[in-house]
Amino acid sequence: MKKYTMVKITVCIGALLLALLLGVKELIYPRNKQVQETQTIQEQDFFDLKKLQGKENLVPFLVLGSGPASLSAALYGARAKIMTVVLRGNKPGGQLTGTSFIENWPGVGRIRGTEVMQDLKEQAASFGAMMVDDVADSIDFSQWPYKVTTEEGKMMYALAIMIGTGSTPRRLYVPGEEEYWGRGVTTCAICDAPYHKGDHVVVIGGGDSAMEEAIELSAYADKVSVLVRSDTAKASPNMIERALNSSNVEIFYNKAIAEIKGNQEHVTSIEVIDTKTQEISDWDVQGVFLGIGQDPNTNLIKGKLDCTEFGHIAIGPKNQHTSQPGVVAAGDVSDDRYKQAGVAAGDGIKAGLDVVWWLSELGYNNQMQEQLEPFFFSQRGGKKVELEEIESLQEYEDVLYDAQGAVVMLDFFTPYCPSCMHMIPVIEWVISKFEDKAVCYKVDASMAFDLVKSFNVPDVPYLVFIKDGKVVGKVKKEMTRAELYGYLKKIIEMK
Repeated sequence: MKKYTMVKITVCIGALLLALLLGVKELIYPRNKQVQETQTIQEQDFFDLKKLQGKENLVPFLVLGSGPASLSAALYGARAKIMTVVLRGNKPGGQLTGTSFIENWPGVGRIRGTEVMQDLKEQAASFGAMMVDDVADSIDFSQWPYKVTTEEGKMMYALAIMIGTGSTPRRLYVPGEEEYWGRGVTTCAICDAPYHKGDHVVVIGGGDSAMEEAIELSAYADKVSVLVRSDTAKASPNMIERALNSSNVEIFYNKAIAEIKGNQEHVTSIEVIDTKTQEISDWDVQGVFLGIGQDPNTNLIKGKLDCTEFGHIAIGPKNQHTSQPGVVAAGDVSDDRYKQAGVAAGDGIKAGLDVVWWLSELGYNNQMQEQLEPFFFSQRGGKKVELEEIESLQEYEDVLYDAQGAVVMLDFFTPYCPSCMHMIPVIEWVISKFEDKAVCYKVDASMAFDLVKSFNVPDVPYLVFIKDGKVVGKVKKEMTRAELYGYLKKIIEMK
């Protein structure tokens, strides 16, 4: 009897607990369902396709950047018949244009990075992707379509955005680095290696990029010293082996630069500190090449999109979606691990497909695109200026004679210098803004030796400004549109 009573009590308590749980579930579930339905309704209101009617400068798919990730995304967007615009940024082609030869691009043997990016650009453009030499300055996610303002003052209203702004090589921030930047301190061996024939140069860093810099330099420099801060290098064994296979490459562990010194014109020596003993020694060197990592270029979206603890844009575990609907990211700006061009291209493809599917779910289709086409962004504006090339002092004298009071700018470049190639569209844009007040001519520094000698050109890119027959300015660095515009404006207004 006692046992029966205990079982009865246990059953009653269990039933009571079950009833309570069911009651709680009934109380909570409808409220959650209501919240979800409210969020869905709000999202539908925000992404209402009716808002697009009559809206000027529409861009169904806007791609920021022009590296492997961005151009791959643009390729898939354009191939899906979605109107796609690529804002190429200050460095068209991204960091891949700063490498020498690539050996691990799938399906291709040894090929230059510049060739890979040119092929990707042409392929995306062949499907209709519009290439625009401009830079996104701000993005407003509080309205949809998303408002994007460019450095040139254009306004675009994007239905979907792909962020592929890449990353920026890190600096040492040691005494002398800024002073001799472009005068012996650089991040690009392919640009400046030919200027270091017979020199002793150092490469800073222990990763694959540092080893690649050393390999590129080994064909020109007499001695290449790789300085690694710790007692191990992060580079792959294969890359280390390739670097050491060059007889003039040596790796020094537990070494770092304390100061960079020079003769006011160029680097002549460095102070090297032993990171274990703190002993400092002087090394005679003529070039310092940095290969110490990169930081993601996320200034444009800071505080607007979720980022990882390392500062990269946070994306979904199985897709490229960011925390903002209709916004995807790919490449170095969201990849804190692989940092490979092939991976960036693959993720760019995923990002392009994510956008295609997302727009389709909104109800965006070919019929709607045809209706909206009159309101799409187009490259209207001033006439594009294409730079002519001069090859001799005689041609330069003819240019001065024809200038008729205009400022003459000489752009010294070489065809395989990525910074030089990045500068050309910048110069073309700036010159177009001054019409008859300034003219610019290209000079291939690898061919026009008399001009190089006459203007004492140390390396490239190198800009020389002439007013009234006299040299009034020289710039040895890659400049943004704003920097070059301001610099040239001051020279034009100079009395």
